[in-house]
Amino acid sequence: MFVLTTASVIPWESTQHNSTISIKTPSLVTCTATVDYRYGNEHGVLHKGQLLFLHPQCSLELIHIPPSAFTLYHIGFQDYALTEESPDKRVYELTTVNLPSHGSKTGASPQVLRMLAIIQDLSEKRTGSVQTEEARSHYLLSELLELFKLAIKPSTEMVDSIIREALRYMNHHYDSHLTREELARLTGFNASYFSRFFQKQVGRSFQAHLTRVRMDKTKQYLLSTHATLNEIALLVGYSDGLYLSRKFKQFTGISPSEYRLQPRARRIATVQYTGDLLALGVYPIAASFLPWAMSPLIQDELHDVLDLDQYGVEEILRTEPPDLIIAPDYLYYLPHKLEQLEQIAPVMVLPWDKLNRMETVQLIGRIIGREQAAENWIDHYTALVSSEAERLGAAIQPDETVGLYELWEDGTICIWNVTARAAYNVYYGLNLTPPPSILRDVLEPNNHQFIQEDQLTEYAANHMFLVLSSHEGGLYHDAQVKLMERPHWNKVMNNGKSRIYPLKLEQFWCNDALALEKQLQLMVDILIRENGEKNR
Repeated sequence: MFVLTTASVIPWESTQHNSTISIKTPSLVTCTATVDYRYGNEHGVLHKGQLLFLHPQCSLELIHIPPSAFTLYHIGFQDYALTEESPDKRVYELTTVNLPSHGSKTGASPQVLRMLAIIQDLSEKRTGSVQTEEARSHYLLSELLELFKLAIKPSTEMVDSIIREALRYMNHHYDSHLTREELARLTGFNASYFSRFFQKQVGRSFQAHLTRVRMDKTKQYLLSTHATLNEIALLVGYSDGLYLSRKFKQFTGISPSEYRLQPRARRIATVQYTGDLLALGVYPIAASFLPWAMSPLIQDELHDVLDLDQYGVEEILRTEPPDLIIAPDYLYYLPHKLEQLEQIAPVMVLPWDKLNRMETVQLIGRIIGREQAAENWIDHYTALVSSEAERLGAAIQPDETVGLYELWEDGTICIWNVTARAAYNVYYGLNLTPPPSILRDVLEPNNHQFIQEDQLTEYAANHMFLVLSSHEGGLYHDAQVKLMERPHWNKVMNNGKSRIYPLKLEQFWCNDALALEKQLQLMVDILIRENGEKNR
């Protein structure tokens, strides 16, 4: 449980050279300008918008030369863990177990914008009750610390970017003959150093992790297909089923046939697939409520669902624990998080950013024994798309193109394939026509495309859904005005052929089944509203 102790907004005067902050509780500090800093024997540069984490009982000196006016933010808090519970009382004690290391600092990360918005939110004076404000600050601090742990460099949770690339390569090539030497060569290290670095970052050896990935894939194939053990062995990188059987029993404690015949899970928790479970008629007992794992469009559907990010392992285990946790394979990059989940229940790791939403729903349906429910939802989605397409009517002409884009604050434009950001609704649901460049570079190769603003005209469509961050000060607010100030967007908006429809990132970050339905209706509403008059 997080308790806010300090939320200071400190103006830096235009004649001021330095300032000192006393760190009395765990703290995050950030500035709206770049400053030098010192604490103890450590010194460095805190760039504009970067966040620095410090443990208590130190003095932080900030230096800015030449002097100019800007703002400092200082967020201090305490973390309490539940240590005793009875019908009469709960006892919480101070803890630092889950806090980042002293001096951790964020690098370039998409999480930074949301963190800055949370810091501003925490710094605002509120007039609600003490109880309400404590609950609000707890949830905001929980999100802030989770985002910080993802963004810090070096990170205490997410593996180094080089090891992340190695893990991603293993996720795609586990079915081939992978060796430590090959991965070392691909990452530019000698085999010995790579082995030590991998072990330190991931918490297990290269070979142990490769076995882990193969066993996770074996679990998936056992529950989702009728393939024989020999066939599965070839799919996961082994030469025969007998060898796979021995490895599987060593890893899980039961044989593949016993695993396949065991009762399907009924009490399910999930990190990323909440809307898919709801579409299958399964109400999760616990889920991740982090913004990239749970769409705000579906949160009203959930009641009495435990937050996997708020409650500790012990607290969830005190209730009746889940039979299964469904999680995405990007958690391989967060080994500490994956280990926490495995303390609660068996984890089924599914491929992330590889399947479209229909394929994902079908896969989960087979794994939990709800194949018919999956087909029913696909039929429901197909009927909904047909209804929405009819409602769309003549708002989009047959010869007009439609695209979906996301603009980051640094000017990078992401053009998503059908595994992300409701792009499935545009290209495969409503079956709208993409520009030839998006068809060629994104949809046919099934890859995301990242371009710079000077390439925009090559990928522009007649109708452009544009995902923008909607935090305070984000591009979503006054989007048309802000985009007109950017030369390449100005050119597209004034070419007489393109229209832009801003979408809130927070609503379109996730695209699980139930979110996809709601996003579909939002998108059609926008097209009708913006183009209805044109076609009358």
